[in-house]
Amino acid sequence: MRAIVIFDGGCGLCNGFVAWLLRHDPDGRFLIAGSAGAPGAAALAAAGLDGGVAESTIVVWDGHEALTRTDALARIARDLRWPWRAATFIRAVPRPVRDAVYDAVARRRPRRPVADPACGVPPADLQALWRARLASETDVEALAAA
Repeated sequence: MRAIVIFDGGCGLCNGFVAWLLRHDPDGRFLIAGSAGAPGAAALAAAGLDGGVAESTIVVWDGHEALTRTDALARIARDLRWPWRAATFIRAVPRPVRDAVYDAVARRRPRRPVADPACGVPPADLQALWRARLASETDVEALAAA
């Protein structure tokens, strides 16, 4: 089953992670949605989450469960191919510890603007794939109904 990764589209670090995800998800298990767009807002609402949550954390929603922060990262890793699947080991670390590290990184992310070439907007070779993986409100409705 597909899941939607909801992220802060105005954050360079978040955009960089999504670009990385697209490169490492050849099976297309994840759709993507910026938190400020209609599909992202609809997915957050369907998941029962406040719309502002994705301004400070990544969210993965599969229609049944919404995961945030390091739980979301572990969920993403679980559905990727090896060796990335091995990153699910982070669940062995107590959540308060791993989420504290996540929060420390998140506090620094505003210093990484979207235009930063180190992360930023998708490179030209990913733009078509990025558009193809953008979730729609129809995708959100289908996940919610599943």
